[in-house]
Amino acid sequence: MMNEQATPPTSGDDVSPHSPVDWAVWEQEHFVPVIQAAEADGPDRFAWLLAVLLWDAKLPSLSVEDWSVIADRGLRAVRRLGDGAGEARLLECVGMGHARVNRLTESLRCHQQALEIRSQLGDRRGEASSTNLLGIVHLHRRELSAAEEHFTRALALFEEFGERHRAAMTLANLSSTRCAAGRVDEAEADARRALEIHRALGARRSVGNALRQLSVIHRERGETEAALACAEEAVALAVDLRSETLEGYWLLALGKAQRAAGRVEEALASFHRAADLHARSGNRSREAMAWQAVAQVLLDGGRRSEAADLAGRAASVHRGLDDPWHEALALICLADATPGEEAQEHRERAVHLLSPYPDERAATMRRTIGGSGLQ
Repeated sequence: MMNEQATPPTSGDDVSPHSPVDWAVWEQEHFVPVIQAAEADGPDRFAWLLAVLLWDAKLPSLSVEDWSVIADRGLRAVRRLGDGAGEARLLECVGMGHARVNRLTESLRCHQQALEIRSQLGDRRGEASSTNLLGIVHLHRRELSAAEEHFTRALALFEEFGERHRAAMTLANLSSTRCAAGRVDEAEADARRALEIHRALGARRSVGNALRQLSVIHRERGETEAALACAEEAVALAVDLRSETLEGYWLLALGKAQRAAGRVEEALASFHRAADLHARSGNRSREAMAWQAVAQVLLDGGRRSEAADLAGRAASVHRGLDDPWHEALALICLADATPGEEAQEHRERAVHLLSPYPDERAATMRRTIGGSGLQ
């Protein structure tokens, strides 16, 4: 299938023959023309399977634009074949790609389409996967009740099928949802159960995700050393796995733990690295979260003008992404860095943006903003 000249090297310092990530990074430039050829000349099966393979390789260098070209060609091919199971699998990959760059409406649509196909096919394991992924999109949109409902349903299905790894992944998602709602005790129990299972299975990516979640929980309780230990282990795993996406996300938790511990320069370094990694991957939402986190550290040090600039940039990005929750968080930071009536305007907008959210954490934030000078 591949041209002989496209064979990856099998020795040398640049590429390890034992690493599928190294192989896929080297081969990436060849995938688009191969899929183009498969779409033009057949067989279609190669086009959609190559698209799934490239997604599953989780390449740190794969841009959203490159993936979109490949995925579109793969979808056209699998639909010509009339392969419903294949179409659902590729739609799942496309949905995760959209979520990676905060295109949540598109992501939701892909996962809903995949779920509908799998339901028609009687593929209950596929339904469990799609249901879990829909929960993730609802979580990112801060639709916490819908997220919890989807995760609970997916967890029951995974446990019914004896899929311990995926059940534990769903438990970690439940933990994130409950923590976001301020239900920290439940969140900790879910995260610890997930971590125990993942360690037993040797699932290192999932171990790191559970550790990141536990770091958040420990930090909220003021358990700074525990928060640092969990986040440091998670980031070390991401580096070892050579996943810039995971490293960037987990660095946000590490930086916040470092800030809580008073390790200012380390926190700034973590947040700057996170911003760079998210910019490289095209995740503007998480890049903006990193810049807001930098702003918080600068504000701690009295550097109000610099903090206001970064917080304002973050708020603008979140507004453009139609993410009212994170826009509100950035505006709160901007208000703290801004004097007088302008700060009042930012707080008023933040309260307005937070008003649709019924959970206790949102209610607490609204009360806190009111206590900070909102008239």
